[in-house]
Amino acid sequence: MRSLPFLSLVSLVGMSMTSAFAQGPAGYAEIYNEPTNVNLGGRWVVADIAFYADTPRTNELRLALVTDVTKFIEQTEQDLENWVATNQQRCGERWNAGEPLISFPEDAIRFVLDLKYERWSCGLFGRGEPGLVGSTAGRIDITLDPYVVDGKLQARLADFQVEEREGIARYLPLEAVARQVINSELAKLNKNYKFYRAPNPLFAEGFEYQSIEAEKFYGGRVVITARYRGDGGLAKIDRLVDAVRDDGITQ
Repeated sequence: MRSLPFLSLVSLVGMSMTSAFAQGPAGYAEIYNEPTNVNLGGRWVVADIAFYADTPRTNELRLALVTDVTKFIEQTEQDLENWVATNQQRCGERWNAGEPLISFPEDAIRFVLDLKYERWSCGLFGRGEPGLVGSTAGRIDITLDPYVVDGKLQARLADFQVEEREGIARYLPLEAVARQVINSELAKLNKNYKFYRAPNPLFAEGFEYQSIEAEKFYGGRVVITARYRGDGGLAKIDRLVDAVRDDGITQ
C-alpha cells in the first residue's frame, strides 16, 4: 500500500517562501535570500530561499531557514486525491477521502479528513467477480508531532481520533486499519535519511537539525522556521552560500 501523502508534510523544509514572511529569528542576520533550485521530494522547483545566521558568528554556527509552505499544503491536498485514485484494487483495498483540513496547533501538524475503507474479494484464488466484503468510514482527526532528537528530524503520532463512524466498525474498524497504516509509514519515514537529516549542502557541511516550528498567519499562510547547528567559521558560511547558489538545495 502506498504511503498516505499527508505524511510527507512533516518534511517541511525547503518549500517556497513569500518575501513578506522572510524574517529570521531575533539575533540572526540574513546571509542569503535568492530564488533557488530546490528538490526535496523528486520535484525540482525554483523557490525564494532565505538563510539567517546567528550574530556574532562563532565557531559554533547556528543557521535558520524560514519558509512559506502554503503552496506545499495545497499540493498535499492534490496528492491525496491522486493517492485515492490509485488505491482502488479490484480485489483488495479501496480507499476514498474527503478534502483534508490542515492546521498547525503548537508546532504540531493536524489533519482532519473523511476517510472510507472498503475490502473487496474475488473469491478463491481471485478468479471470481469482485464482491464487497465490508466497508467502514469516519472522520479521522490526526495530529503529528515533528521533533528533533540527536540532530535528526523525527515525527510521531501525537493524537488519533475517529468520529462519525459508519459501516461495520465492529468487524472492520477504521481506527485500527488507519492507525496501523500511519504507524507503519511513520516508522519508515523516521528511518529514511532523506527525511531525518538536514538537506544538502547543509548536511555536507556538517549541519544538523536543532529545532523546527510552524506559525500560521492571517489569510491562512503557514511559515516554518527550521534551525540548524554546526561547527566552523566564516569560511564554512561562505562555502554554504556558494553551494546553495550554484547547486541549490537537495535531499
